[in-house]
Amino acid sequence: MKNFVFILALAFLSATAFGQKVNLSGDWKLNESKSELGYEFSLAPKAMKVEHTKKTLDLTSTSEWDGQEIESKSHYTLDGEISENVGFAESVTKSTASFDKKAGTLKIVTNGSVEGMDYTLTQVMSMKEDKLVVESEAASDMGDMVETFVFDKE
Repeated sequence: MKNFVFILALAFLSATAFGQKVNLSGDWKLNESKSELGYEFSLAPKAMKVEHTKKTLDLTSTSEWDGQEIESKSHYTLDGEISENVGFAESVTKSTASFDKKAGTLKIVTNGSVEGMDYTLTQVMSMKEDKLVVESEAASDMGDMVETFVFDKE
């Protein structure tokens, strides 16, 4: 009888896990108090619009730099193929994005170059409670920066 109850409970939990789908879509606003941002400056956008489908991810990020608002748009395929987007100073970036259904995370690795400096930006996006969390790691000749951005749904 114990084995039957255990198997039934396991089947229920498995069905519940398979029934849940992670969708990162929405309009998101940075929650600075819950985020772990860089000391001198941060790469965190103050807002993001995310459109997440089964095969693609579209991001519109709004950042502020030297008192000016900057909007950038990026399109990614979620099949591991390279997606090209406009990066800093109108440079072209190359990114790969993949969704890990089991972990419920979306990982984007972007390589770019601006003014002769090569950089790699790795971002892992996930939902934690009702928040969008982006774990960001930037690496360049100037050093590394690790930040965690927490966004609230608008």
